[in-house]
Amino acid sequence: MTETLKRVLSLPLAAVLLAYDALSALFGPLVRPVVAWLGSLEPIARLGRAIAALPPYGALALLAVPFAIIEPVKFVALWWLAQGHAVTGLIALALAHLASLLICERIFHAAKPKLMTIGWFARGYRALTRIRDRALAWLRGTEVWRVCAKAAGRAKATVRTRLFRLRPD
Repeated sequence: MTETLKRVLSLPLAAVLLAYDALSALFGPLVRPVVAWLGSLEPIARLGRAIAALPPYGALALLAVPFAIIEPVKFVALWWLAQGHAVTGLIALALAHLASLLICERIFHAAKPKLMTIGWFARGYRALTRIRDRALAWLRGTEVWRVCAKAAGRAKATVRTRLFRLRPD
């Protein structure tokens, strides 16, 4: 029974993890330099210092507000995808992921030292990080991942080649 349940649940879990990791791989390299550049601007740097100066639970409250708004959108987007609304679901998922990278990660990065002083938060963060790392390690060991990674590598090479051809000499 347990083995059957694992097999039944592994495909949807793999699909969600693959989509999440693909979005991170797609948006991360594009967004992180922008976030770093924004972080170097004095008003944003000042905001980061103000966030870092908050007491631990103040930082948690500040992180909770955009997180509580943005993260449910990802589940709605997945529901739209499951209902056959591929374009709407993919756009919503991409925008929610982008907003998460731009807003939540920036706040978390500035507030992390204070957040990690909250015992239950630090324990939960470490536990979730371990679970995420195991799940991604499992996913990356699957044939589905290898096929998708190979296809993504080919697509990336094709895009680079075509962009190189468009570059004026």
